[in-house]
Amino acid sequence: MNLKKSLILLTITQLINLSSCMEMSFNFDNNPRGNFEALWSIIDRNYCFFEYKEIDWDQVYDDYSSRITPGMSNESLFKLMGEMLTELKDGHVNLSASHDITRYWEWQQNFPANFDSEIQKQYLKNDYGITSGMRYKILEDNVGYIYYGSFSNDVSDSGLDQILSRMAICKGIIIDVRNNGGGSLSNVEKIASRFFNERTHIGYISHKIGPDIMISRNYTLNI
Repeated sequence: MNLKKSLILLTITQLINLSSCMEMSFNFDNNPRGNFEALWSIIDRNYCFFEYKEIDWDQVYDDYSSRITPGMSNESLFKLMGEMLTELKDGHVNLSASHDITRYWEWQQNFPANFDSEIQKQYLKNDYGITSGMRYKILEDNVGYIYYGSFSNDVSDSGLDQILSRMAICKGIIIDVRNNGGGSLSNVEKIASRFFNERTHIGYISHKIGPDIMISRNYTLNI
């Protein structure tokens, strides 16, 4: 696939993994039409949630391809393709270029806030511990409180050992993940596995590897 490096660097995290899900075996011309066709086709072959979200991706193609002109600028093409991606209504799908990154903010802005950092400060004050990207403290009622603000922050076994050994005396533990923008599933697994005593099936993950081709695998916590 021949794309303008200065224009397109596709970043589709968690939902789409191009390197593992498919072999790119088709080529596109290095012009506005070709770049548009490449982006639309990548999403068409790899995005998993068209049916769930009731998105007619073919209709999206008709709506946006008619706006492609041979002489349009890189910035105009980038903006148009960014608008097309917003049809997915997905905060994890972005298009990155040297001058900007497209984003879909409504996944946050269309919902009421559920996190007030001032209330958190009232509980934590200044005497709390920090390790593995977590803030933690034993509150006055002997309840352990752990705030994990981003699943992108690496979690270490030694850090978890420190927190949980200190909280062994607590009558309960609150793990607060509000206002967390996501990150690595391995960090989620590492934390959750501390609260299971045996290998546990917790769900499955689906990958789309082509039009109408889905592969699912079970997801378990290994203790």
